[in-house]
Amino acid sequence: MKHIIMVNPISGRKNGFKHAIIVQKLLKKYNIESSIISSTYSGELKKLSYEISNKQKTRFYCIGGDGTLNEIVSGIVNTDSEIVVLPCGTGNDFSRYINEYSSLRKIIINSINEKPTKVDVMKLSGNRYCINILNAGFDALVAYNMNKFRWIPLISGTAKYNLAILYTLFFNRNYKLRIKTNEYVIKNKFTLVAVSNARYYGGGIIPCPNSVADDGKLSVCAVGPTSLFTKIILLPKYKKCKHENLKLANINDNITSVSIVSNRKFPLSIDGEIIYTNRIRAQIIKSAVNIIKIKK
Repeated sequence: MKHIIMVNPISGRKNGFKHAIIVQKLLKKYNIESSIISSTYSGELKKLSYEISNKQKTRFYCIGGDGTLNEIVSGIVNTDSEIVVLPCGTGNDFSRYINEYSSLRKIIINSINEKPTKVDVMKLSGNRYCINILNAGFDALVAYNMNKFRWIPLISGTAKYNLAILYTLFFNRNYKLRIKTNEYVIKNKFTLVAVSNARYYGGGIIPCPNSVADDGKLSVCAVGPTSLFTKIILLPKYKKCKHENLKLANINDNITSVSIVSNRKFPLSIDGEIIYTNRIRAQIIKSAVNIIKIKK
């Protein structure tokens, strides 16, 4: 099996390549030869991981955030290749879900003899994939606005996310959407909609507490329209996962497909990558990717 370290060089406050060298040295210490591939443009890691994994079984080491992971996942769906997820991005939310350690050294050491776990992914319209969380509305706009604070030094990814929340509150937007799943159809104004395959986003927020990435199901949290005052009251509860019993929040854990449609374009986050669209469809693909899960 080949071992390839795939790195987003601007991840981790532009320390991506430095982290890649650390990982390569750790692997070398355990007699594992590896090579480093550093991306030069968006989508390159998807293209390269596809080409490599279709020639030979490969263990990829993801140096970056959820967006970098999304590229590698999109390239190796339904192949024998594997991914070791390393927390080298801003939020590191899928790493938080799959790894019980946050240390690069401990993750690498414990990954060496670990067999992969099969994990579900969402297949999206437009031949795209999502492994963690697909979210529309307020929180997608927060993720977009987070770019305004990304390069502020000496503060954590969670602190940057909190700054983006405060900034986004000034817009006080609700979005008129039609949500159709295999369980229900709702047409209303919404503050946000989160479609969860895994569990965390935004630096540790849990929109759907029962969501797991290997059960063949998605979880959907749809929060109805809110005023600015209600948003201010709701958001701390949402961040602390205390929104389950609120009338505004509709959570369903038995979803296999979901579509979100609007007459106007709305902000949509796909594993942290922001686009504007007026429709998206997601369908679960069970056991589509091999991920190395690290336990204590």
